[in-house]
Amino acid sequence: MSESIDTFTSEIPMEQMTLLLRLGKEYSFDPLSSIESEQYFRRLLDHCQGNSSDEQREWLRTIVAKEFEVVDKKPEWIQDPEWPFYDGRPMTFIGQLETKCEIRSVHHSVVFYVFWDPESGTTTTITQ
Repeated sequence: MSESIDTFTSEIPMEQMTLLLRLGKEYSFDPLSSIESEQYFRRLLDHCQGNSSDEQREWLRTIVAKEFEVVDKKPEWIQDPEWPFYDGRPMTFIGQLETKCEIRSVHHSVVFYVFWDPESGTTTTITQ
């Protein structure tokens, strides 16, 4: 059975989704930001299936704290979180750079969020 959050449909049950959304606020991710993100969290939830809600919460908090690594501090998203994944796992957040510029007489404020996968050396930049 699928649950719906706004217009997005997910196979993650509402109770678990509520828990993931709370953790997401704390660790700067959105469990529904991408297909990769939802798949990652579905795999995590499969591992703790059958445990009590308290056990699930503590186990997920431990995994999220370990896997959503940051070099210095968490991203300060100006829009919705878009934490990227590589090979099924969250990438490490390196840092962000905000720049203000004028292009064709229009002022722009752009933030670049840099992520890295230490195993492969792959980098990804999210722009908001």
